[in-house]
Amino acid sequence: MSARLRRIFSGLFILVAGAFIVWFNASKPKLLIIQSYDESYTWTRDVSLGLRRTLGEDTQITERWYYMDTKRHPTKDYKQNAGLSARRVIDTWHPNVVIAVDDDAQEYALKHYVNDPHLSIVFAGVNGKVTPYGYDGASNVTGIYERKQLQGVKEVIGIIGRELGHAPRVMHLGDTSGSVKKDEKFMLDFDWSPLVFKESKLVKTFADWQQAVQKAQGQVDFIITSNYRGLARSSSDTRLVPPHEVVSWTEANAHLPVIGTNGFYVEDGGMLAIGTSPYEQGEVAARMALEILRNGRKPNSMPFEQSRQFVVFMRKSRLEAHGITLPRIYEAFARATNNYYE
Repeated sequence: MSARLRRIFSGLFILVAGAFIVWFNASKPKLLIIQSYDESYTWTRDVSLGLRRTLGEDTQITERWYYMDTKRHPTKDYKQNAGLSARRVIDTWHPNVVIAVDDDAQEYALKHYVNDPHLSIVFAGVNGKVTPYGYDGASNVTGIYERKQLQGVKEVIGIIGRELGHAPRVMHLGDTSGSVKKDEKFMLDFDWSPLVFKESKLVKTFADWQQAVQKAQGQVDFIITSNYRGLARSSSDTRLVPPHEVVSWTEANAHLPVIGTNGFYVEDGGMLAIGTSPYEQGEVAARMALEILRNGRKPNSMPFEQSRQFVVFMRKSRLEAHGITLPRIYEAFARATNNYYE
């Protein structure tokens, strides 16, 4: 064979191989993961870890990730624009399945694709009902709800408060973000007995937060906090207060135990948190997506699931400052999940 023919056959082989690679990649099922918040947000980071654990390194699926970043930009205009950008990704990339995490992804993007025969939706991290998004009875939707593990919070307060001589009195304190408003409903409906749930207070500014903490002294024995990342500096300064600053001030000035319902409360410097497992949210959503992509399951053949797992976060120095000793199982759990802080 002449050198010229060899060059021709080599060129044809490269063209055919390249075309096959392009065809193979184009024919692989596409999975788009839309996160409502940013990659650095603790909850988002750990949901993503759960997703990656289950998805693994599946070379038969093409993945793409999109972050709306609405926690750091909570205005309605920003959220609407972030939702439009997410929808552009869906409309141009044409994924087979979208895993949409937290309520903003549903509200500003995925609700527009209900019953779309070309797209399957798997939701995760939804605090309230899915009715506002049209997911009830939808043919192309399944997912897992996020529910605060209030029974775990109630049990740990019961342990800490058993020396009080009266039923522990508790209040909830949070910002006015949409997720907190949804969490508040479940807190108000939850059976706290034999604890006494005094009130739930949602505030817009750091000054209001500080006032609420100070007024709680003598009125309640414990503060439960959900989220505080949406606190403005003041009524005239809409810049968000850094979470570490909020928690540092709270731990220094709340002369009673504060317990978080999200693990990041301890990461930000707090004492104790009993939180919904973000890993479970990611793992269940990924498992559902793989059932659709690999096995051809219809989303509406998989019932919506409830969160069942929780995680324990502890900070030793803050527990000691309050003179609190918990059963060793709490510390063992926190250490086993790398959530124990000295």
